[in-house]
Amino acid sequence: MTDITYLGEGSARPSEHEHLLEATFKTMGTAYGYDQVKVDYASYKEFKSTWQRLGRTVSFEISDYLGAARPEVLGDFAQALYERIEKRTPGCVYSPRLKAYLESDDFVLRNQATYVRRSRNLTRTALGRHFDLRETYRRLVDSGTVSPSKNVSLHWTKSGNRMRVGYCSVLMRVVAISSLLDNEKVPDFVHEYVLYHELLHLEDGLSDGRRHHTPEFKARERQHPRWKESEEWLRKLAARKVDLR
Repeated sequence: MTDITYLGEGSARPSEHEHLLEATFKTMGTAYGYDQVKVDYASYKEFKSTWQRLGRTVSFEISDYLGAARPEVLGDFAQALYERIEKRTPGCVYSPRLKAYLESDDFVLRNQATYVRRSRNLTRTALGRHFDLRETYRRLVDSGTVSPSKNVSLHWTKSGNRMRVGYCSVLMRVVAISSLLDNEKVPDFVHEYVLYHELLHLEDGLSDGRRHHTPEFKARERQHPRWKESEEWLRKLAARKVDLR
């Protein structure tokens, strides 16, 4: 796991870049036959954008995580949204250039801290009451179970969810593990297995709309040496068959 120096606590969004955003979307909108285009940045937690269309008028709210994107990247993103609006594609199909930017160190280092701050259920630390996720991560890497994941940010959750014991943002390189597993009565291999699962998602990268838990993914998941025991523990925890008091 790499120690991270953030480029800023918020997404870079100078006024000149807002003008660039407006000009990019208006120019692209004209090409798609729109007479009026309004676009603003929005501070969503996740990387998402919304739009409203009425006739040949359209308005957008664009994730401010793109606040430092180069003009050509913004152009690719605008085109992906217009293609989606016109229903020429089943989803937002990102160009190789746009995808490369979203997977770049520059994008992650500019936005990861903001994403974590907007995530209300994160403790913002890998150090739990009983387990340190950084130590677990290093153990997985040192054993060759997973490959090193650059710029990964590990966190315990504030609430102990029994059903959603782990989740991640592939885009922001953030992994969250349920604090339910940070308990001396739960074997350490259980949270290790959940962390392993999420790190596999980071290894896979952006999905382009593909299913996440494919048969191939599940086969890799079962390469964890204690997957079967871990799954049994997770079932018992979900069914409240373990007294954690």
